[in-house]
Amino acid sequence: MPAPQHPATMTAEAAADALEDAYIYAYPLVLMDVIREMTTNTELPTTERAPLGQFFHSRALASPAIDSLTRPNADTLYSQAYLDLGDEPYLLHKPAAQRYLAIQPFDGYSNNPSILGTGGPGGDDEAVYAFTGPRFRGTLPEGVIPVPMPTDFVWLLARVRCHGPDDIAEPHRLQDAMDLYPLSQHGRAHEYPRGAYSPARDFVPLEHILTLDAEAYFRRFNALAATNPGTADDRPALEKFAQVGVGAGLDFSVSALPEAAQRRAKELPGLMDSPRIDALRRATVVDGWTYLDPSVGRFGTDYTYRARIAHRGFANPVDVTAYPSIFADADGAPLTGEHSYVMHFPAGQHPPYHEGGWWSLAPYTQAGRLVANELDRYALDDGMPLTINPDGSLDLWLSADAPDAERMPNWLPVGREGFGLTMRIYLPHHSVTTHEWTPPQVRRVEARQ
Repeated sequence: MPAPQHPATMTAEAAADALEDAYIYAYPLVLMDVIREMTTNTELPTTERAPLGQFFHSRALASPAIDSLTRPNADTLYSQAYLDLGDEPYLLHKPAAQRYLAIQPFDGYSNNPSILGTGGPGGDDEAVYAFTGPRFRGTLPEGVIPVPMPTDFVWLLARVRCHGPDDIAEPHRLQDAMDLYPLSQHGRAHEYPRGAYSPARDFVPLEHILTLDAEAYFRRFNALAATNPGTADDRPALEKFAQVGVGAGLDFSVSALPEAAQRRAKELPGLMDSPRIDALRRATVVDGWTYLDPSVGRFGTDYTYRARIAHRGFANPVDVTAYPSIFADADGAPLTGEHSYVMHFPAGQHPPYHEGGWWSLAPYTQAGRLVANELDRYALDDGMPLTINPDGSLDLWLSADAPDAERMPNWLPVGREGFGLTMRIYLPHHSVTTHEWTPPQVRRVEARQ
C-alpha cells in the first residue's frame, strides 16, 4: 500500500490538524464498527446480540432498572441488526402492521437516508425491502422496494409501538414476523448461520474505542473505508487526510508523521471528551424547550457535529422523531419533585403529528433514568385514556405524590429530586420542526391530595 505523502505546502502543524480532523471524520464509522463487533459477538440471537445479518429483539419495555441507556423511551420495543452488503444485498420482509412499525437504516457514517414502514415507503402494509451497497450492479426480485445505501456497513433499527406491559404480545408477533436474509436465499428456505463468541470482543464500546491508539484507530478506519466510501462532497477532506496516511488503501504509520503530528496523535483517544467537541451542542431553545439540530441524521460535511452526536448517542432525524426536552419551570426554576406542576395544552394545540405518529412525555432523573413509582407509569402518551377537559384542552399533572382521583388519569409521577422531561413526537408535523408549535411551559401549582 502507498505510504503517506507530505507535500511541502503542509507544515508540521497543518499535518497535526489534518490528523485531528481525520480522527473526527472517521469516528462514527469506527465507533459503529466497534459496536458491531461487540453486538455480533454471540453464537445465537439473544435480546441484546445477534450474529451479523440477523435481528435481535428487545422483548421488554424500558424500566428504571435499566442503567445502561441514558433517557430510554418506554413506549417502543426495538429490533436491531448489522449488515455487510459487500457480497450481496439483504432483503427484509416486513409484516403488515396496525400500529407504528418503522425501520431506520443507518449508513456507516451514522446518516439515516430514509425511514421505512410507518411514515415511509411500504407504510403499514406488508412489504419487502432490498438493501443494496454502493457497488451493487445486479437485479432485484420483482416487487421489492430498493433501498440503496452509500456504504456496505448498515445498522438497522426498527421500532414497534407498545402500549404497556399488557400489550406485549402483538409487538412480539410483529418482531418475530420480520424476516432478514441475503438476496441469494430469496424464494427458498433461509439459513441463519451460527455466530461465534470470543471473550476478547466482550467489551463496552465507548470504553474499548479509548484503548485504540492512533495507529490502531486509523488502520481500522483505512480498512473500513475501502468498502465504506465517503461522498463526492467529502473529497476535499479525504484528499487532505490522505496526506497524513488516512484513507482507503493507505498504510497509516505514526512514525512517518512530523513530530508535531506524532505528539497530537497521542492525544487523539480523548478528543471526543475535549472542550472542542463538548462545546458543539448546537441545540435550539424555544420557550424553555431544547431541540436537537435539524442536521441530525443528515449531517452532510459537518463532521464534528456528526462525531459529537455519535459519541453522545446516535439520534433520529428530527422529521422522524422530535425530542424537545426541558429542565426548568415557567419561572426558570429547576424542576424538582418538591413541587407539583401542570402542563396545559389548549384545545387544538395538542402535539401535532402525521398519520401513524403519536406523542409521549417521560420524566427522567438527573442521571437519565426512568422514575420508579407505585403505578409503574414511566410516561404518558395519547394512546392512554387521558381525561380531556370539556373545552377540548388537556392538563397533564406532574408530582412525586399521587394527586386526587380527578387528576389521577393524567398524572405523571416524578422523583423527589431534580428531574427533566422529554416529549417524543413520532412523525411530527412540520410545525414542530419549525417551532411554530411548541409544548406548553411547565407551571408550578398547588398539590391536590
